[in-house]
Parts: sequence; C-alpha cells; structure tokens
Amino acid sequence: MIHITIKDNEFSYDLKALAMVFFPEQECHVEEDPALLLRRGFTMVIRIDGEKPLEEFLPAPYTKNEVKQKAYHYFSRVCDRTLPWGILTGIRPAKIPFRRILEGKGRQEILQELEEEYFCVREKAQLAVDVAGKEVRMTQGMDHERSVSIYIGIPFCPSICAYCSFSSYPLKQYENKTDAYLDALEKEITYVGEHLGGRRLQTVYIGGGTPTSLTEAQLERLFDMIEDHFPLNEVREYTVEAGRPDSITEGKLRCMRNHKVSRISINPQSMKQNTLDLLGRRHTTEQIRDTFQMARNLGFDNINMDLILGLPEETLEDFKYTLSEVDAMGPDSITIHTLVIKRASRIRKEKLEQGGKISDEDACIPQMQEYSEKFCREHGYEPYYMYRQKNKAVTSRNTNQENVAYARPGKECIYNVLMMEELQTILALGCGGSSKYVFHEEDRMERVENVKSVDDYISRIDEMIQRKLPLSSE
Repeated sequence: MIHITIKDNEFSYDLKALAMVFFPEQECHVEEDPALLLRRGFTMVIRIDGEKPLEEFLPAPYTKNEVKQKAYHYFSRVCDRTLPWGILTGIRPAKIPFRRILEGKGRQEILQELEEEYFCVREKAQLAVDVAGKEVRMTQGMDHERSVSIYIGIPFCPSICAYCSFSSYPLKQYENKTDAYLDALEKEITYVGEHLGGRRLQTVYIGGGTPTSLTEAQLERLFDMIEDHFPLNEVREYTVEAGRPDSITEGKLRCMRNHKVSRISINPQSMKQNTLDLLGRRHTTEQIRDTFQMARNLGFDNINMDLILGLPEETLEDFKYTLSEVDAMGPDSITIHTLVIKRASRIRKEKLEQGGKISDEDACIPQMQEYSEKFCREHGYEPYYMYRQKNKAVTSRNTNQENVAYARPGKECIYNVLMMEELQTILALGCGGSSKYVFHEEDRMERVENVKSVDDYISRIDEMIQRKLPLSSE
C-alpha cells in the first residue's frame, strides 16, 4: 500500500499516476491534510509499507514538475529502477515537443528539456520529438477553428477478443438490433449535419467495434446516410476501420470504394495462429493475407495494419515473425499497440486468477517496443502518432505502455493526429462516442459522452442529441 499525504488535491492525480507506474501491483491512496495548509509552500509525505517514509517540503513558488521530480527520485530509489518516460504520465507524450516546435524551439533544445526536466531517456525523447515534428508538418496550414472531423462508431464484432474493453458487442447476439441501431444513428447524423454551422468537414473516421460486421446492405445504408447529411466535398481523409478479416467481403470492399473511402485498416494483431485462437479471433492467418490482397486488387492504396505486442504466450521471436510477415504484405502503415489489461477484458480475469504474476510476455515488452521501432524505421515506416494508456487492473504488468503508428510518407492518418493533439472539434456519433469540442479562443476543450450500451443508445437517442445541443450552437 502506498499512502501520499499532501496539503490539497492540486497534484493528487499526477502523484498517483506516477506511483502506479512504479508500483502497478499495489493500491495507492492520496489524501489531504488540512494542517499542511498552514505552511507556505508544498509539503508531501509518502509512505510505502516497509520503507522509510519520505517527507519533502518545496518552498513557494513551486511547480508541478518539481513536485513530481521529488516523488520520482524517491520511487526510483525504492524500486532501484528508472522509467523510460520519466515523469511523463499523461497519454500524449508528444504534446510538449509539439508545442515547443510551434514556439520555434529547435530539436536539441526540446530533447534537452525532455531529458533534464522530464527525465525521459534519450530514445523516448527522440521518438516523441520525431512524432511531434511529423504532426506539425501534417497539420500545417489547416484552419482548425473553422474545421471539424467526424467519428462514427459501429459497436458490433464477429466475436469479442480476450483483451477487448471497448464498447463492443457480439454480432450474433445483437444482429436483430443492428437496424434499430442504424435508425438511431441516422437521427444523430441528421442532427449533427444540420448543425455544422458552415464548418469544413476535414476527416471522417468509421470505427468500432468492427464496422464491417454490418451486412453489405447495411454498410450501403450507412454510407448513404453520411453522404446525404454531411458535406464531403472538402474531406481530406475517409477512413473505415475494417478490422477483422473474417468480417470483410469483396462486396463490402467494393461498397467502400464506390463511396470514396480512402483509407482502411485490416488488423491481424498477430500472425501466429495459436495466438489468434487464444484471443478468440475466429480467422486464420491465411485469411489475413487473402483479405489484404483482395483490398489491394480493388484499388485501396492506403491500408493500415494493427499489431499488439505482449500478447499471451508470445515471445520476442514470435513478434519478430509477425512483423516480418506483415511487412511482406506491404501495408502503407503499421500501428504497434502494447497490450494493456483493462478491467472489462477477459484477460484481466484470467490474469488475476493466476495471481497477477509477471509472465514471460510481460518481461519482453521493452525489447518488443525497441525492436518494432527499429524494424519499422529500417523498412521505410516513420513514426507520426502515439499515445499511452494506463493499466488500472492492479496486476504486476508494467504500466508504462505506448502505442505508436508508423507510416510511409504521405500515408499517415490525419484523423488520428487531429484527435490526439486536440487541434479541432471531433464530433463522435454512435454508442460510446466521446465528442471533443475545442474552443480555440479560450484554450479549452469539453467532452460530451454518448452512452456505451447499444440498448441505451437506441432508447435514449434523443437525449444523446440533446447533450450535443448546447455546444453545437456555439
């Protein structure tokens, strides 16, 4: 158990997040002590079972980074280890270098700040700066204030993967509700289309779930709805996360081509058949190859493939095999995710039943991350987008995760960058959608959440629309 006592809750989230990276297998409690308010400055007391407590006092004025640095040094000494990302605990490690580039700072100056101020190791600092540089070049000249992007969620999947914690529902159990879901979605699409306020629609992203779980007729209906209600004449990128090979047919791919979809994802996650079977993915590695080639033959020239490192029972050699097999197909981008055990996943339940012990694949994660970056760079893929996730499962898996997208020049996903760096308003439709309204003049962002349940979304669609109403008028 980790106890952190501070004078108020000003830095409670940051300190808890840092503690959980060093001690993912332990619970952490942060509490206020009003008596500490009498001292001008910042007092922090950290108690870890069996360790001598730390008491630190920082005279005013003090910064959040100074507070985190003190805690980091203590945790590092107790654990006898450092963190590759240092005190950066947020999900957007490229955020700081992105802003520094816009401020006119040079590469070496930014690297020095990340290493000395945030304690990042050189390799991670370089990765963050490279990603930020690519993001700046991709979005240069875009009018974010007068633009908007659209996300549409299709929450159905052929089956639910063991690691999944998204708002996804097995198609077999919900196929009698898919038309009702599209009816509700059409109401939301109609409303949003009427309230764009003259803003340019820059990107459309259809995700899930697995959008290609819909039938060909239902996909056709979805695309017609989008074309009927949204101005697509200035759209720079139209993505469908096709996802599972067992849900993709030639007819569905032709439907996407006919409706001017410009980018798709076909996501193997692994090229080891045993791994796919363990995850509950009901397709073969040969289906992956066949589906990819079918998409190429139909003219798709921007295909992404998602992989996950740290999957159950996979070794570093297994992951190397997957990367080489995927590269042989020649995708335009490869997105490397680190497995994170989320509360809602089947893997979490199995992990806790095993006592939460570190497994072989857990220990391989840093080597897999290092190898994937080296491999992708050497094979012509450049990093352009990244984010990190937090593990709240209270297991002993290292929570210092990262997800990095690599693309051949000109094949990057614009939507991913706009969404991650919160550069423009993203309107998210469908169950589980999280809209981000960006107010540039006030330098702030507000979220509006849709419900995650399919049944609730269908029955409460008017409420979902009402939630958007106050902000849409602005």
